[in-house]
Amino acid sequence: MKKSAHYQTLEYDRITSLMRSFQSTSGTALRVLDFGCGLGKFLDCFAALEMKATGVDSNVEYVARARSKGYAAFEPEEFFALRHEPFDVVFLSHLIEHVDPTALVALVPRLCSMLARGGRLIIVSPTLGERFYHDFSHVRPYLPQSIRHAFGATGMPISFGEARLIELVDIYFFKDPYRTRQWRSFYVSRGIKGALTRAINRGLDLLWWCSGGSVGVVASWLGVYELRAG
Repeated sequence: MKKSAHYQTLEYDRITSLMRSFQSTSGTALRVLDFGCGLGKFLDCFAALEMKATGVDSNVEYVARARSKGYAAFEPEEFFALRHEPFDVVFLSHLIEHVDPTALVALVPRLCSMLARGGRLIIVSPTLGERFYHDFSHVRPYLPQSIRHAFGATGMPISFGEARLIELVDIYFFKDPYRTRQWRSFYVSRGIKGALTRAINRGLDLLWWCSGGSVGVVASWLGVYELRAG
């Protein structure tokens, strides 16, 4: 994977490290469901780690692409119509922000019902920041507290009620390099001001790299969840 000064570079490295650790303690090839697999970046990652990866996506071209590479890949309706062995990991990377709350409240329990005993749900999603609505298809942000309110146990009265389904067992936050996105010269990059703006942003990239991604603005989070006992 080509690395760039972008928070998703940090996500990829952390996910690879986590999945490798899960695999090493399992003793067998993990069965992983990548729900919302997109172009298959993580299907490739999981396969390289010798896991049994299944992909699901609503984009028929992405599904066809995954199948052409030998992966078990399905559109959602097709996937849910079939019987599957339980998965050790259900992986949702940059999916939930594209789903409205009512649909998400139905989807997460359905996916959790496919987890094997001791399985994990991994959610990766952007925080609400200046990048969030750059993606026109984003519906709304969900934060760790949002997921806990809907699917965990808080003891607080909320409109959807508590599913008391999952429990957060680990969490990570990822930063993006600072950017001069509020400057006109960031978009109209001409002349001396444009050249200076580009140089400043390259310097901010370098600062981010040199700090190991710790200098910047929080852009996303990753939560590892397990089913609640009882």
